[in-house]
Amino acid sequence: MTPFTMLASTMGLIAFSSAFFMDVLGLYSSLLFALQVGLLLLAALDDEKRWRSTLVGLLLINVLALGLHTLLRLLDIPVVQVAQTTSSVNLRMGVQGLALLLGGLVVWWLYPRLVVRNRIQALVVALGVLSLLNIGLLFLLAREGLGELVAGFLLQAVLTGPLLGLYLEGSRRQMHTRPIETAYTALLSTVEALARGSKEELWPRLLESAVRVVPGAQAGSIRLRQGSDFVFVAQKGFGEGILGVHSSELEVITWHGNPAAWRQGQPRIANHADIQRIYAVHQENERLASQLNQASQDLVARIRSTLCMPILLGGEVVAEINLDAFRDRAFSEQSVEVARQYALQVTVLLAAHRQQAELEARIHEFEVIEALSAALRGLKGTGEITKRLVRETIRLMNSEHAALLLIEPDGKHLRCYAAAGFFLEIKDVLVPQGQGLSWAAVESRAPVWSQQAHLDKRAFGPFKTPRPPYSEIVMPLFSSKGHPLGVLISARNGAYAYLDRDMRLMQVIANIAANTLERVRANESLEAEIAEKTALLELSQMLGGNDASLLPLALDKIRSMAQADAVALGILEGDAFHVRSVAGHLRSEAMHLLQNPIPREHLARLVQQQEVFQVGDTLSHPLLKVYAKVGIRGLYLIEVVRDPELQAGLAIFRLEPSQGWNTSENRLLKGAAQILGALLLRLERTRQLEAAYDGALRAIGLALEARDRETAGHTDRVAAMAEQLGRALGMSETELRDLRWGAYLHDVGKLTIPDAILLKPGKLTPEEFSTMKTHAPLGDDLVRNLPFVPLAARQVVRHHHERWDGRGYPDGLAAEHIPLSARIFAICDVFDALCSERPYKAAMPPEMAAQELWRSVHHGHLDRHLVEVFLKIQGLEDAMRVSQAAD
Repeated sequence: MTPFTMLASTMGLIAFSSAFFMDVLGLYSSLLFALQVGLLLLAALDDEKRWRSTLVGLLLINVLALGLHTLLRLLDIPVVQVAQTTSSVNLRMGVQGLALLLGGLVVWWLYPRLVVRNRIQALVVALGVLSLLNIGLLFLLAREGLGELVAGFLLQAVLTGPLLGLYLEGSRRQMHTRPIETAYTALLSTVEALARGSKEELWPRLLESAVRVVPGAQAGSIRLRQGSDFVFVAQKGFGEGILGVHSSELEVITWHGNPAAWRQGQPRIANHADIQRIYAVHQENERLASQLNQASQDLVARIRSTLCMPILLGGEVVAEINLDAFRDRAFSEQSVEVARQYALQVTVLLAAHRQQAELEARIHEFEVIEALSAALRGLKGTGEITKRLVRETIRLMNSEHAALLLIEPDGKHLRCYAAAGFFLEIKDVLVPQGQGLSWAAVESRAPVWSQQAHLDKRAFGPFKTPRPPYSEIVMPLFSSKGHPLGVLISARNGAYAYLDRDMRLMQVIANIAANTLERVRANESLEAEIAEKTALLELSQMLGGNDASLLPLALDKIRSMAQADAVALGILEGDAFHVRSVAGHLRSEAMHLLQNPIPREHLARLVQQQEVFQVGDTLSHPLLKVYAKVGIRGLYLIEVVRDPELQAGLAIFRLEPSQGWNTSENRLLKGAAQILGALLLRLERTRQLEAAYDGALRAIGLALEARDRETAGHTDRVAAMAEQLGRALGMSETELRDLRWGAYLHDVGKLTIPDAILLKPGKLTPEEFSTMKTHAPLGDDLVRNLPFVPLAARQVVRHHHERWDGRGYPDGLAAEHIPLSARIFAICDVFDALCSERPYKAAMPPEMAAQELWRSVHHGHLDRHLVEVFLKIQGLEDAMRVSQAAD
């Protein structure tokens, strides 16, 4: 049954009922009632626009009829004669027009409010109100026939009410089926579009079809979940300005009004009064509405009715479709039903799209894994790996900024090893524990996704230049055993720049980064351990003996191991430490400072019983600022020896401030200190033993001196002069010791010479002189039985009577074939003999002795070069020049 047929049938029934009341305006009132019923049909079955245009049309017809009747009477044109005057007819027509207007307004205002609760009740009330309105107006017009008017309109309402009810029920079912069919058709079109286009094209199509198929909808928008927020991704009727606006989940829930129903995906209708109440109760939505209104050029403020449809997927609201109307109470129960069916179909569609998107994401993840693995293949070292990871993160995440921070060995800092974009400002910067989004990710063991990182109060901020609005994802990196390694950061310009798929992709990159870094760091740790053991082995081999001359080389080796500028060895003497050896380079002011003894109490207050004390910057330590003034910025102190016989410590210096020495360096230096300490103990015990040997050998020399009736002090003087000459020639401490011991024992062979020959005051016979010459080889034989006497000392004993020209004894060695120690001693022995008084001669002055010494050179007895050096260090150069001039 069409609306036209329905209206004709109704008018027929009304005309039939009015036949009984022709004397009481029956036909006119029946026509009026039929027109009002027609408006009721439009209000129930059609939209506001058609109802308004129909009412205006009827009113225009009424005004036209009124004006035409008046004009004909004024022109005295004959019309159908009735028993009324012109004024009464015009009044009646005007009253009927007023009744038509008031009835139409009642239908438009009253019926939609009642039909939501009960359709039959709404129909009965609407017909009753129309009847009473007509009865009242027509009674005031006729002033008679109230009973007939009541009976007539009640009869008309009774006759037309059931017919209208049946028609509206049938029409409702047809209209219920038709929008759903339209929704399916629209969704089919959207599915086809989805197969051809992207997800970004889907949302506008979905919204457009929803506005088209849901009764009462004139505009709308779609909010899509992105993390914990919702963002506007499509609009209809509000302009592109609202796209990209974000709202929190709380704002979305309060806009719906029923949290439980929202989480279950239930639609809700809000009319103008409901919307105002939401704004009044929830200020967040009022601010959001103000933002949207500004972005839409005041179109949002015109909304009078809204239908909210949460879209559920996997038990979670993933989107929300808001359908809006610019008139109050635009949505009915029918709209809700259509919206619910539409939402169900959209959910199915989105599930299919999500499945497709998940498949594409998995494929893309595999591609990322392959690409990233290929990019990292063959790289060695944390430096190379971190730089490549940052570059690949920029490329794969399509971001402008990235950084990789690793936890330092102390476990209390994160260091930025590689960076790009604005993160370059924090390259090599240490982030203290508990500061920044990076530590938040590590400590929570979960990613940090900040869509407005520039406003995030947790952000670590030593940036010199202001950063633009940006979004940031911070992924913690963990080893296979769950130990934190660091974080990988990706940042994009603009707020809310990341989606869920970006988070999943970043997780894939972070997993590969963690596995790669764990492998590389394990290799580096192994290599570092091997290098550490190798360095300690080399140091141990270097210091395996008892050679004190290797101590400077050992200190320089330790300086290199510590990556320092200088190393100093301090020995406790009394109550203060004295620096005894320095390797490396320091400013003169620093060297002067180190010459000052350091009281034991000062060190104890500084170290405070720590095994190792270190500071990266002495300027930051109140007790060490004096070192900063002389250029020492990094300081490392470690005990080397603590023994009753010896206490020593090692000080390591850096000229530039740093973060100090890390765990591996600290472990290496402890091993080096142990090796150095063992050497120092051996050297100390060797020194003590050598001191005992030295005393014993000196005693032997003094005893020989007394037996041979040498001038007192000859042995000590010769030993001192020989050591002085050897030092001038650059001999080591060990060589000087050997030379000194040889001087003590040079005449030990005279123990085998009889006193008659040894103490004979006159000249020796050839036979006696031959016996005397045996003291040199016999002395060597005696000393050979002393295992602690070194070869160089024995060479002094055997060869101190050899001559440069080869005419000496016992072996007749010549020139440089004579051991150096023997040549040195021979010069000192001859000079002291010349300067000493003997029974057979007087003592010579040093100048005369020097001239005689030079003549010995000229006669082939002594080494010319050594004599020149000897006379220079004795201050007798003038005597030497006189002798040279005489030659």
